[in-house]
Amino acid sequence: MKLLLTFVALSAFLTGCLQTRNDVRDNESRNVMQQQVSTMQRANADTGNRFSDIEENMRSLNGRLDVVENNQQNTNLQNQLKATQQQNEALSKKVDVLQDALSKMETQVYALNGQVNAINANRQAAEAAAIAAQEKAAAEKAAEKAEKAKRSPYDVGQEHFNKKEWKQAILAYQKYRDESPKGAHFADATYKIGVAFQELGMKDEAKTFFDEVLSKFPKSDEGRRAKIRLKGMK
Repeated sequence: MKLLLTFVALSAFLTGCLQTRNDVRDNESRNVMQQQVSTMQRANADTGNRFSDIEENMRSLNGRLDVVENNQQNTNLQNQLKATQQQNEALSKKVDVLQDALSKMETQVYALNGQVNAINANRQAAEAAAIAAQEKAAAEKAAEKAEKAKRSPYDVGQEHFNKKEWKQAILAYQKYRDESPKGAHFADATYKIGVAFQELGMKDEAKTFFDEVLSKFPKSDEGRRAKIRLKGMK
């Protein structure tokens, strides 16, 4: 009986000890788990904070990138604007050069027009002068013809004879002889025909007319001159 009680008591004691140890172990496990949870919570909190920081940094970087992109865009726009202004200035200079060239060309065109007008005026004046000269020459020629028509062939012969135009003189004197065989200047015309032939080197023809003067007008001045001419030709 005592052994039984002792065994029961010992069992109870051992059971109590076992429960106490289990409780201790459970408590320790629970504490460890709580610590681990706390650690994980702190780690999660730190991780969350880190993520927040990273997100903040990313937002800050994005803002900076936006500023840089805006600045880059502004720089590009400014460069484009500057390039456009330079192109406009270059175009303006080209336009000025073209306007100057156009003005010079207009001045040259005006000068050329003036020269052309002057040339045309001079040409017209020259043409008018030429026409006037032609008309004057024609009028003078007509007047000369009219004058010659009025003059006798003897006068025409005298004019050619004085100019030593021997052939024309012969023709004119012969015409006078044909038209006026009893004219007052027949002897002189005949003698001068002989002189004209002599000047042309036609001695036989000259002797014929000198002989005619001697035979028809032996005592005239023309007869005496013809006689002298004939002696000189022997």
